[in-house]
Amino acid sequence: MPFEVGQIAADYEILGLLGKGGMGRVYRVRNVISNRVEAMKVLLADVAAEAELGDRFIGEIRTLARLDHPNIAKFHTAFKFENQLVMLMELVEGFTLSDRGKEGPVPLDEVLSYASQTLAALSYAHQNGVIHRDIKPSNIMVTPHGIVKLMDFGIAKSTFEPLLTRPGTTMGSMLYMSPEQVRGMTVDARSDIYSVGVLLYELTAGRRPFEAENTYAILEAQLNTTPQPPIELNQALPKPLNDIIMTALAKEPMQRFQTADAFRNALESVRGRTPAQSQNPSQAVTQPMPGPAAPVAQLASGSRRRGLWMAAGAVACVCVLAGGAILLPHFWKSSAGERSALTTKPEAVTQTATPPADAPALPPRTDTPAQQPTATPVSEPITPPVTTPPRTTAASESKPLHKPAREARAIAQSVTSPSPVSVPASPQQVQPQPQAAAAAPQGSSQADLDKASEDLMKLQARAAAVKDSLDRLRGQNAASGLGLRQDIVASASRMESYLQAADRALQSNTLESARKDMNHAEEELNKLEAFFGR
Repeated sequence: MPFEVGQIAADYEILGLLGKGGMGRVYRVRNVISNRVEAMKVLLADVAAEAELGDRFIGEIRTLARLDHPNIAKFHTAFKFENQLVMLMELVEGFTLSDRGKEGPVPLDEVLSYASQTLAALSYAHQNGVIHRDIKPSNIMVTPHGIVKLMDFGIAKSTFEPLLTRPGTTMGSMLYMSPEQVRGMTVDARSDIYSVGVLLYELTAGRRPFEAENTYAILEAQLNTTPQPPIELNQALPKPLNDIIMTALAKEPMQRFQTADAFRNALESVRGRTPAQSQNPSQAVTQPMPGPAAPVAQLASGSRRRGLWMAAGAVACVCVLAGGAILLPHFWKSSAGERSALTTKPEAVTQTATPPADAPALPPRTDTPAQQPTATPVSEPITPPVTTPPRTTAASESKPLHKPAREARAIAQSVTSPSPVSVPASPQQVQPQPQAAAAAPQGSSQADLDKASEDLMKLQARAAAVKDSLDRLRGQNAASGLGLRQDIVASASRMESYLQAADRALQSNTLESARKDMNHAEEELNKLEAFFGR
């Protein structure tokens, strides 16, 4: 018999009805001793006599009693009242993701936050031997502070409780079931991962991956149809996130993320590194969400790259100026003996480069072949010996030292690298050399860097799944006193090193080096995926 508002059940006053389902009702209640408001779940009286439903409810109670995680609704206590099973739980105020989805598009940062917290709860549950088996928007509550609470472990499978599902029985919500769950097979953690993939698809694409007019068509699609990529329904969706969702929705469990942690790590690689698409305010997924530092990182990304280019230009200019300060004094002292060999007219050099007013005085010029000073006057400062390169042409000598950063390297090359000596017949015949005038190659475009960043994130997502498989295999082998193959361990280590190197290269805008490291990482990744039969 349902409780009435104002009724006292044991030490609890019934304040109102929160909801009802096939197995029972949930009430808002107040403990008359502690005055704490809680949620009370009561097994319906008309099904209490059915042993299987009663055992299932007790199984849910015992499963929740073993779990204590900030993203799982907390269990308080349980008792019998007038032959009815009663469970007291944390009362979660807020909204369900089902309610949130009905309000319109959900900003991307919110979606990623909700999914990440849900996966954190599932990771904890899976580590404690519990498979939820009913992940769907209506079973995920969000508090006013944005904290996710996973609810309703009514059909959860626990390794510590008797299996209540008969072989071949399908349980769960058909729109979110994994293919193996549809078939009534024994499921593991990867079934929950598939359901979270469906949830992510729905929140980002605006609809579920499979929708049809009847149950059979939906279940058949879950088994045999590859869903349309969500990015085709929402073009503002980042490509790496699209690939992550499609990986979670793989039909074969071995092709999905193998653990909730691997799935969550892949999502975290997208958070804060999504393309800056806020120019179009109509795309809801680009709206920032208060709290995480990701929006700051997005705003800083472009300015950081510009700052690096400016810093590189400044450093290059300082290096050229420093080199000129060291080389020019000695250059002016030693050039007098060379001038007679370079030109027949004394004006040829003076028209090419005029020494500064504070340069050391040149030794007297004679008509004899070039002579070098034999000693340095004591009054002059003693400087380290510097090998003066052969003179080039007026074009290379007259380059200003304030060229942009992309030309600094070419200027330094013309100052420090030996080149063939040019002997013009007259000053009028001195022409700029094309080689000296050529500028250094242009830097990589922002589009190239963004594309490389997306490719790296995809590799990192694949690598996370492979590393998770390796960890599982390592644990299984350790139980038998075995280890992993050394070539596999070495390949995994090289893959990780290449990925880290590629990430560092991208942070310094070194695209060519990043691409090379990514190619090496993918070679190792392909070996490891082949090892696991992917």
